[in-house]
Amino acid sequence: MKVRIKDIARLAQVSTGTVDRVLHNRGEVSEKTRKKIEDIIQELDYQPDILARTLASKKYINFDVLMPVSDNENDFWNFPRTGIYKAREEINHFGVEINNYYFDQFDVSSFKLKAKQLLADQPDAILFAPVFPSESKDFIRECMEMDIPVLLFNSNLEEGGETMYIGQDAVQSGYLAGSLINYALKDAGEILIVNIAGRKDNHNHILRRERGFRKFFVQHPNPDVRIITVDCTQDQTGCLPKLLEDALSRYRVRAIFVTNSRVYQVAEYFEENDIQQIRLLGYDLLPQNIKALKKGTIDFLISQKPEEQGYKGIMTLFNKIVLKKEVAQFQYLPIDIITKENIDYYEYK
Repeated sequence: MKVRIKDIARLAQVSTGTVDRVLHNRGEVSEKTRKKIEDIIQELDYQPDILARTLASKKYINFDVLMPVSDNENDFWNFPRTGIYKAREEINHFGVEINNYYFDQFDVSSFKLKAKQLLADQPDAILFAPVFPSESKDFIRECMEMDIPVLLFNSNLEEGGETMYIGQDAVQSGYLAGSLINYALKDAGEILIVNIAGRKDNHNHILRRERGFRKFFVQHPNPDVRIITVDCTQDQTGCLPKLLEDALSRYRVRAIFVTNSRVYQVAEYFEENDIQQIRLLGYDLLPQNIKALKKGTIDFLISQKPEEQGYKGIMTLFNKIVLKKEVAQFQYLPIDIITKENIDYYEYK
């Protein structure tokens, strides 16, 4: 039998208005009365009828998503978008509308335009994947001034302030990558850290992963290993083959750590040039990465669970804004290690 507010009021011998004030934590209620009402709520397992409340108020809740659009080569951003759509299907009957604003992750003017359009919409909360650090911080400052909650995903920002975050601990993720590479090394030589991005300093998670990777070798010194970083930026056409060719000719490269999902590009270079015996590690279960993992070209993949980030991001905002629940400021997801031996048992489809 469904418990109603007036049932709680009757048992507590108070008015329905007093119960409502306790439920919504507003107005003056004595501590004794509050505890009495809360005990009855817990005993009866009262669950508020959010749908009825929303329909009665005829108020829609707007969540806006600000994130990069998928490019033709790399469909990473399709994964969080799938998670967002899944969450939308579960909560849209509660009067929640989700609006998506997609920007070009290699074009700061595209980001500024979409951020301006989003703020004009005056949403109730924002799910945001930051790319451009300075501009992202300016955007978040504007959100705070407008009293709009912001939940970051995929990448956290230094000095995030009042923003929430859901995703991996990027430093710890890089640290784990260092541990895996060190474990897999058999001979002395160099390890390459390969950053493939528009601009490395625009991707805070890449910087943090590299920091975590180097941290491992600082804490676990290996005199037989030297770490070298090479950066391939988006505006350098065909830079990766040239960088790899130069590095492999100059150094005794024993392993390569790619700091994002574009590890398949290194795997393709290996296969085209029949390069073997070099350990290769990167991120995410893109189709190209899975194919190279099964072939044995890639040794390890670290999954960021991007679909889960999108899904949990929206559900966290729903819990906070609609259900009025307390939510954690930081929600760190597991750091999963995927190999060719366990890929078929991992939910990636």
